[in-house]
Amino acid sequence: MTRPYMKGERRKQQILECAKKLFSKKGYHNTHVEDIHKEARIAKGTFYEYFKNKEELFIALLVKFLEDWEEAVLDTTANLVMEDIRTYYRTLIKRSLVFFQSNEDLCNIYLRVGPGTDEVFEPYIEQFEDKMLQYVKNDLDRGVKAGVLRDDLNIELMANILLGAFLRIDYYYFVLKREEKESRDLDGITDQFFNLIMEGIFSNTRGTGHMASRSPASRKPRTRSKPSGTGQPPGRRRAAGRE
Repeated sequence: MTRPYMKGERRKQQILECAKKLFSKKGYHNTHVEDIHKEARIAKGTFYEYFKNKEELFIALLVKFLEDWEEAVLDTTANLVMEDIRTYYRTLIKRSLVFFQSNEDLCNIYLRVGPGTDEVFEPYIEQFEDKMLQYVKNDLDRGVKAGVLRDDLNIELMANILLGAFLRIDYYYFVLKREEKESRDLDGITDQFFNLIMEGIFSNTRGTGHMASRSPASRKPRTRSKPSGTGQPPGRRRAAGRE
């Protein structure tokens, strides 16, 4: 019984992989069942053994994206929470970026192809965002309770800011700039995201930023050049001189 089951699962994964590439490249409406079974090199009837239609297949890809992200990122970072929450936050960011980079077709489907394609897909896209948002809120709450993050932190607001910024970064690097993979520095992106955004919510960094460290006396006002007496901007004076 095991061998046929495993063969069936491999076939299903093959269909999903081929469909993922086609949806990412051509979009949902321009990809047809015929394209998928040709790409997978299977009979049309074989396709319908695993999926009722193209819609069900597309939904399966959206569900798979969430499940794969949870497995690749959350399951591998859970043990870091109690050891060092700062390291946990940074590792979470880095592994999420690695996941999106390793799944650029799914990233493209979720961030570009899926939204607005059909109302039937919206609940699955929203489910992914809601679940990610809840994870972020839980981690922020954990940090506040541990005294690592500011105790006056608006968790709801900050979670939305962080998730929105992170998904925009994913869209920029893994959708718009996906051809520039070789020059991409994930460690650098992780560090800048972590430092520029997260520093503002850590409890022991208040008032230690560059702007906060400057005393009032050091903030010298900008000096203005003295008027020339002509009453005209420099560009106009030069133009007038040539007339």
